[in-house]
Amino acid sequence: MRQQNRIVIDIVLVALFTSITFVATSIQVPMPALIGKPFVHLGNSAVLLSVLLLGYKRGALAGGFGLALFDVMHGYAMEAPYYFVECFIVGGVAAYVFSLVNYKQHGTNLKLILVILSAVFAKLVMTTVHNFVMSLFKGMTLQPAIIATISSLFPTIINCITTLVVVFVIYRVLAEQFKRLFVRNNFS
Repeated sequence: MRQQNRIVIDIVLVALFTSITFVATSIQVPMPALIGKPFVHLGNSAVLLSVLLLGYKRGALAGGFGLALFDVMHGYAMEAPYYFVECFIVGGVAAYVFSLVNYKQHGTNLKLILVILSAVFAKLVMTTVHNFVMSLFKGMTLQPAIIATISSLFPTIINCITTLVVVFVIYRVLAEQFKRLFVRNNFS
């Protein structure tokens, strides 16, 4: 019976964080760019929080579903598979650094910043490469593709900074509440 309870809890938490990611991505501020229609949103923060709170697999799954659902429902269906995979790569980097710095045993602000920065850097690199490849795919030659990619960096950097601040401010509070909830209800 305990295993069935854990499976139900996992499904509910993945669904919850999928919804949170979808809503967080829906709250957006449009940004100018030569390629695409970038916007600043809190979806990346929700994805990283999902990974840190639920663990790598469940968190990346929840974040990937949330971003993919947003993309499909807002006219970006062709982008959905990329962002789904990106959640696993960026989440994997964050989970690796989380484990590498032994955050679970000795969590400090510096270690948390290292974890977040690793994820933010992975996101920045992946988005930049994605924008460059998409520019070439849309028929641009090398120089215009580079210029378009550079022009698209500003919204990406703003999203990365937003993710850094939001996750740093609320992760520890949420982690403590999760811990209390799981211990109190014997779900650990």
